[in-house]
Amino acid sequence: MAEGDKWDTPFVVLPQTDVRVNPNAPKEIRAAFEEACACYRSQAYTASAIMCRKTIEGVCAEHGVVERNLSLSLKKMKEVGLIDERLFEWSDALRIVGNEAAHGVGVSIAQPDARDTIEFTNAILDYMFSYRDRFEQFKKRRAGDA
Repeated sequence: MAEGDKWDTPFVVLPQTDVRVNPNAPKEIRAAFEEACACYRSQAYTASAIMCRKTIEGVCAEHGVVERNLSLSLKKMKEVGLIDERLFEWSDALRIVGNEAAHGVGVSIAQPDARDTIEFTNAILDYMFSYRDRFEQFKKRRAGDA
């Protein structure tokens, strides 16, 4: 059968149910994440995980944190207060999945793990490039009203 058999893993062709890429994120970071999403849509789940890792690396660099490796960069982000313990945990888990995908030639990332990787990366982008700044502005406004 040209389309595969009835036991293949189904996936949505149309309409696209992609995540929205944060427009406030820098162009290079958006491009890396959009590539992660394109890989996911193409069922290249391992490549998708690698691109999510690259996206997180870009987030660190955008905030001026470039250590010897991503693990140290994430620890530094937490130390200087750019991310809290929860976002550190999410980012570190994405780093680990990305490392496994990039360095383990026998490793394949399953669709559910790739989907979670996409969604957690997107949440980090939203936090780092929208909510964090908005909350700081909110606090300043509230302090002015007190």
